[in-house]
Amino acid sequence: MQNIISNFEEDSRDKIRNQSFSNQIRLDQYDKYHALVGIIFLDCNFEDKFFMGNVIDSCHFENCNFKNTIFRKCEFWNCTFQNCQIVESDLTRAEFDKSIFKNCQFIKVDLAASDFSDCQFIETKFKNSNLDPILLTNVKFWKSNKWIEIKESSSFDFEKILKDIY
Repeated sequence: MQNIISNFEEDSRDKIRNQSFSNQIRLDQYDKYHALVGIIFLDCNFEDKFFMGNVIDSCHFENCNFKNTIFRKCEFWNCTFQNCQIVESDLTRAEFDKSIFKNCQFIKVDLAASDFSDCQFIETKFKNSNLDPILLTNVKFWKSNKWIEIKESSSFDFEKILKDIY
C-alpha cells in the first residue's frame, strides 16, 4: 500500500469542488485501493458515507461537512481540515498523523480509541463528543497567539486539556 501512495506526485493533485457524497455516490476512481491520496476537497458534503480502514494521505478538506460519516479504523496522514464540520460521525480507532485542524467543529463524534500524533488544532472545538480513550503524542493547540504543546497524554486528560485551552 505504501508503494501505491508514494507514487503520487504533489503536482498532480485532483480538486473536487461542490460535490455531495453518500453511500450511493462512490469515489471509485480515487478509492479503488481503499486510499484517497493527494485530493483537494472544496465545499463538499459527505453524508452517510462509509470509509472503513481507508488510508487518506495528503488530502485537503476545506469548507466540507461530514454527517453520519464513518471513518472507523482509517489512517489520516498529512491531511488538512479547514473550516470543516464533522457531525454525528464515527471516527473510532482512527489514526491521525501530521494532520492540521483549523476552525473545525466535532459535534457528537465518536473518537473512541483514536490516536493523534504530531497534529495541530487551531480554533477547533469538540462538542458532546466521545473522547475516551484517546492517545495524544506531540500535539499542539493554538491559544491566545501561542502554541500549547502536549508531548504525550492519555485520553483521560484530553477533555481536561480542551477545557483548559478553550
